[in-house]
Amino acid sequence: MKEPIFKAVAMPPRLFWAPMAPAGANIGVQLPMIFIMQAFDSFNPLWIVATLVLVHIGIVIAGVKEPHLSQMMQSQGPFLRTYYNVYPEHGKKLSS
Repeated sequence: MKEPIFKAVAMPPRLFWAPMAPAGANIGVQLPMIFIMQAFDSFNPLWIVATLVLVHIGIVIAGVKEPHLSQMMQSQGPFLRTYYNVYPEHGKKLSS
Protein backbone atom coordinates (compact mmCIF):
# COMPACT_ATOMS: atom_id res chain seq x y z
CA MET A 1 0.00 0.00 0.00
CA LYS A 2 1.49 3.30 -1.09
CA GLU A 3 1.26 6.25 1.27
CA PRO A 4 1.67 9.82 0.09
CA ILE A 5 4.80 11.73 1.09
CA PHE A 6 3.88 15.13 2.41
CA LYS A 7 5.69 18.15 1.00
CA ALA A 8 6.71 19.35 4.50
CA VAL A 9 8.57 16.10 5.09
CA ALA A 10 10.01 15.77 1.61
CA MET A 11 11.06 19.44 1.26
CA PRO A 12 11.71 21.20 4.58
CA PRO A 13 11.46 25.02 4.65
CA ARG A 14 14.42 26.97 3.31
CA LEU A 15 15.67 30.53 3.51
CA PHE A 16 17.75 31.44 0.44
CA TRP A 17 18.57 27.76 -0.24
CA ALA A 18 19.67 27.07 3.36
CA PRO A 19 17.70 25.22 6.08
CA MET A 20 15.43 27.67 7.93
CA ALA A 21 16.63 27.35 11.55
CA PRO A 22 20.40 27.67 10.99
CA ALA A 23 19.93 30.47 8.44
CA GLY A 24 17.63 32.36 10.81
CA ALA A 25 20.09 31.90 13.66
CA ASN A 26 22.90 33.19 11.45
CA ILE A 27 20.95 36.32 10.57
CA GLY A 28 19.70 36.72 14.14
CA VAL A 29 23.23 36.70 15.54
CA GLN A 30 25.10 38.71 12.94
CA LEU A 31 22.65 41.57 12.32
CA PRO A 32 22.71 42.74 15.96
CA MET A 33 26.51 42.49 15.82
CA ILE A 34 26.49 45.13 13.08
CA PHE A 35 24.55 47.56 15.26
CA ILE A 36 26.57 46.83 18.41
CA MET A 37 29.88 47.31 16.62
CA GLN A 38 28.61 50.51 14.99
CA ALA A 39 27.60 51.86 18.42
CA PHE A 40 31.05 51.38 19.93
CA ASP A 41 33.26 52.28 17.01
CA SER A 42 33.06 53.51 13.44
CA PHE A 43 33.12 50.04 11.96
CA ASN A 44 32.49 49.24 8.32
CA PRO A 45 29.41 46.95 8.33
CA LEU A 46 30.38 45.44 4.99
CA TRP A 47 32.82 43.15 6.85
CA ILE A 48 29.95 41.65 8.83
CA VAL A 49 27.81 41.39 5.71
CA ALA A 50 30.67 39.52 4.01
CA THR A 51 30.89 37.09 6.94
CA LEU A 52 27.09 36.73 6.87
CA VAL A 53 27.29 35.64 3.23
CA LEU A 54 30.24 33.30 3.85
CA VAL A 55 28.55 31.59 6.81
CA HIS A 56 25.33 31.34 4.81
CA ILE A 57 27.21 29.59 2.00
CA GLY A 58 28.55 27.14 4.59
CA ILE A 59 25.02 26.52 5.85
CA VAL A 60 23.84 25.94 2.28
CA ILE A 61 26.59 23.34 1.81
CA ALA A 62 25.65 21.66 5.10
CA GLY A 63 21.98 21.77 4.04
CA VAL A 64 22.78 20.00 0.78
CA LYS A 65 24.40 17.16 2.72
CA GLU A 66 21.62 17.01 5.34
CA PRO A 67 18.35 18.63 4.16
CA HIS A 68 16.59 18.11 7.51
CA LEU A 69 19.13 20.12 9.52
CA SER A 70 16.40 22.33 11.04
CA GLN A 71 14.50 19.32 12.38
CA MET A 72 17.73 17.89 13.77
CA MET A 73 18.32 21.12 15.68
CA GLN A 74 14.74 21.10 17.01
CA SER A 75 15.05 17.49 18.14
CA GLN A 76 17.83 18.43 20.55
CA GLY A 77 15.20 19.83 22.90
CA PRO A 78 14.72 23.18 24.62
CA PHE A 79 17.54 25.26 26.01
CA LEU A 80 18.72 24.60 29.54
CA ARG A 81 16.26 26.30 31.87
CA THR A 82 16.82 27.26 35.49
CA TYR A 83 13.95 26.56 37.84
CA TYR A 84 13.32 28.75 40.85
CA ASN A 85 11.52 27.56 43.96
CA VAL A 86 8.90 29.84 45.48
CA TYR A 87 9.58 28.46 48.94
CA PRO A 88 13.10 27.61 50.10
CA GLU A 89 13.52 23.84 49.81
CA HIS A 90 16.31 21.52 48.85
CA GLY A 91 16.60 20.28 45.28
CA LYS A 92 15.17 21.42 42.01
CA LYS A 93 11.51 21.38 41.12
CA LEU A 94 10.15 20.68 37.66
CA SER A 95 7.64 23.51 37.68
CA SER A 96 8.64 27.08 36.91
